[in-house]
Amino acid sequence: MNDVTPQLIEAAGITVELRRAGQGAPLLVIHGEFGVPGWLEAFARLAEHHDVIVPSLPGYGQSTRPDWIMSVHDLAAWVTWFARDLDLQRPVNVIGSSLGGWVAAEIATVAPQFFNKLVLVGAMGLKPEKGEIFDYFLDSGLAGLRRAFHRPDQSAAFMRYWGRKWAPELADVVEQHREMTCRIAWKPYMHSLTLRHLLPGVRTPTLVVWGGNDAITPLNSGEIYARAIPGASLATIADCGHMPEMEKPTDFVERVRDFLQA
Repeated sequence: MNDVTPQLIEAAGITVELRRAGQGAPLLVIHGEFGVPGWLEAFARLAEHHDVIVPSLPGYGQSTRPDWIMSVHDLAAWVTWFARDLDLQRPVNVIGSSLGGWVAAEIATVAPQFFNKLVLVGAMGLKPEKGEIFDYFLDSGLAGLRRAFHRPDQSAAFMRYWGRKWAPELADVVEQHREMTCRIAWKPYMHSLTLRHLLPGVRTPTLVVWGGNDAITPLNSGEIYARAIPGASLATIADCGHMPEMEKPTDFVERVRDFLQA
């Protein structure tokens, strides 16, 4: 897998860390609360058929953290601005993972014209009826990262990015991401009080992808997404935690490709 060096660009009012590679129709990836650790195997495989665009959201990675971004709604507005500044052809295919899935779902409720197709991966944003969303802030950043994988020590991606002894710089980045996530999604914790009621109005073709062993966001949240969005389907990946794009990239890419090409 060839790595893709991030570039710093000026877009949507801030300096943005951007990874981009591939050819074909644009595929915008909105990352989760752990940020973008690198050019993932899933990105490389998707880039065989798509122009894969992976910005670090404001406050994550090397992207500027503007004072005015205080909520997931603010992030959603920023993403649409970013897409306009990049002159992305719309409607666009979008993958939103975890926190990024919540952001994408918020956009879908108010700007359906933004999307061609939408993939929600372990998406935050909905309070489950069974179980609880894991509280990242009760323990260390490493504890949260390990919990996001069903078998972290057997995951090549986990071991590559977080499995070795952490340098001070990596520890600082993890804490930076935790701080930004706390700022925008602390209360109510990792969910919206209104999103569930707005999802029935979404008309974007949607695939909901969930790890069968997700210990961060219960599978029940995925079931609620799939029921609430008209025509949405739910695909679970066995022996997989909260980040199937990292833990099970082959299975993940297969499901996403089938959906996008259908």
